[in-house]
Amino acid sequence: MSTLDFFYVIPQDVHGSTIVLRGDEYKHLARVLRKRIGEHILVTDGEDTMFEAVVSTLGRDEGECEIVQTHLRKNEPRISVTLGVSLLKNPSRFDVLVEKVTEFGVRSIVPLVCERTLARQDKHDRLEKITITAMKQSGRSYRPRIFPLTSFETLVSHSDEYELRLMPHERTEQSQFVGSVLQHHEGVKSVLVVVGPEGGFTDGELDIAAAHSFVPISLGPRRLRSETAAMSAVAWIVGAG
Repeated sequence: MSTLDFFYVIPQDVHGSTIVLRGDEYKHLARVLRKRIGEHILVTDGEDTMFEAVVSTLGRDEGECEIVQTHLRKNEPRISVTLGVSLLKNPSRFDVLVEKVTEFGVRSIVPLVCERTLARQDKHDRLEKITITAMKQSGRSYRPRIFPLTSFETLVSHSDEYELRLMPHERTEQSQFVGSVLQHHEGVKSVLVVVGPEGGFTDGELDIAAAHSFVPISLGPRRLRSETAAMSAVAWIVGAG
């Protein structure tokens, strides 16, 4: 099944046993890949459902496929990971971050404004498109949600819904290495991890996080770029599940 070409549709385009492909997804199917009636493809609705389907009609602007098999949460990790991460000075590096953590299996991404964040705007539509492409490339059945730009304090103050709250920080002792911390929290189903900007978190932000039961973690002895730290943390957490 993994060798089949992969497509994305919004849930509203799934009607019973029929899927309608439109727009760029249909152009890719009909004009780029030149699929023919009777060929099998994979389609996800980005809401945890993946379909194996057969192309049944090919029109001018849209096509239909008949569902032959349905898979729930296919290729999705057991742990639901939300990543809160500061915007970066270089937008292209933030784009790569979003792409890679989507491939790793993150559930939600919250762009943050911290005290030392230099950027103050995110390109929400562009980030949404990146998650769709990365979801398809990695064969996931869920499209990560990109939250609106949020202040660090707001996210931390509303973090009680997460079973485990983690905060990578370069001054954390090696005894708090992420792998060791996760071993002491086996069975958690939801994790929030927050990653700061290039200049790091301020002492005030560390205090706010501590007051809301965030666990400081180490990602190793080397100093990592913010995007590398975010990708590393997500990979460790998803891998633990």
